[in-house]
Amino acid sequence: MIMRESKALVFMSIVFFLATTCSATDNLRLHRVKKGENLRKIASMYLDYSAAYTLDELIRDIEEVNGISSSSDILPGQVIRIPVVGNKPIRARSIKRQRNFVARGVYINKWTAGSRKLFTIANRISRLGGNTIVFDAKDVTGNLSYASRIPRRFCPDARYKPTIEDLPKLVEYLHLMDMHVVARVCVFKDMLMSDAMPHWCIRRDWINPADPEVQEYVIDILKELASMGVDEIQLDYLRYPSGRTSASHGITKTRADIITSFLERVNHELKPTGILLSMDVFGIVLWKHNEDIATLGQDIPRLVPFLDIISPMLYPSHFADNFSGIPNPADRPYLFVSQGISRLRTMVGQRVTIRPWLQAFPLKVTRGFGPGFIQKQIQAALDSGARGWLLWSPGNYYRPAYMAMDRIALENMERKAGK
Repeated sequence: MIMRESKALVFMSIVFFLATTCSATDNLRLHRVKKGENLRKIASMYLDYSAAYTLDELIRDIEEVNGISSSSDILPGQVIRIPVVGNKPIRARSIKRQRNFVARGVYINKWTAGSRKLFTIANRISRLGGNTIVFDAKDVTGNLSYASRIPRRFCPDARYKPTIEDLPKLVEYLHLMDMHVVARVCVFKDMLMSDAMPHWCIRRDWINPADPEVQEYVIDILKELASMGVDEIQLDYLRYPSGRTSASHGITKTRADIITSFLERVNHELKPTGILLSMDVFGIVLWKHNEDIATLGQDIPRLVPFLDIISPMLYPSHFADNFSGIPNPADRPYLFVSQGISRLRTMVGQRVTIRPWLQAFPLKVTRGFGPGFIQKQIQAALDSGARGWLLWSPGNYYRPAYMAMDRIALENMERKAGK
């Protein structure tokens, strides 16, 4: 298969791996052009069988191997060559890991996940000691980032445009790079379904955790993701919104009762798959403010039996000014990460793995955001007994993080050399 020299080296290594596992006759397939077909339509028929990650990549490869430059160069009845790597679609299988696996990773939004930038980031962090990618499978908009029949099964009028064109291929390619692959799912904050299914809505952009149909919808998505080879599912927004909602009307159970029973059901459904189950929690709930627990429904000690990992979101910027007597918590990265993990450990003991989310964005930082800021958080996580860490940058800008990881790797080498 001919590939452009400008493509990332990591992607070429993936293509080489796939090509060498197939016979020579599988590398090209002949396609007779039918009336009304263009290159995009033809490429969509073969994407699952090719090494290309996106339709645009496969279109360019088809153009290259056939010496054409656009759809106008093909005619009905013409036979063109399609570069493929096998007779079956690429399928991924989950890699089972222990819950105390030390994950060092970054967050990937749905746009990055749908482009080769994903593999560039994965390759970069891999060379710096990273081993985990957390990608958006369902974000707060409610849109699934991959093709799925599930939303339309519940709501035929639901409209969304997946950004990931071949999810099993994403997982398999990351596995080839020795990456632990985590699908992040925003559970009850769902702009799409709260609008499309008004009877599910409890407040603008939120669907009702107590509604059996809502629960069935979410669980079906989680089971679908598990079947696509991800290694872990991370639940975010597994809670109620802050403040009053219509969900309280006619319900005798507390919010904590509802969230806990739902998580128990999720655990039961996913346990046979053997993949890890994790959950994000607000950093603020670790300070055990009763009003926050009652409002959000996240009573951590009750949730622990149904989780492998808890990821507290300990972004210093997200603590209010003067919290715990600190004028600007964003300027004290080590302190809040360290205290948050220590508080969580006191609450859960050794019953669950702690893997914090750390701040890789400059919000509210006044004392110089950069590699040092991120390195202090990572050090705080390590010093406090966390099993790894995850870095969050909404726009997936990780240059300061790369520099921090490089410093840590260098210091570790110097420490070993000094022994």
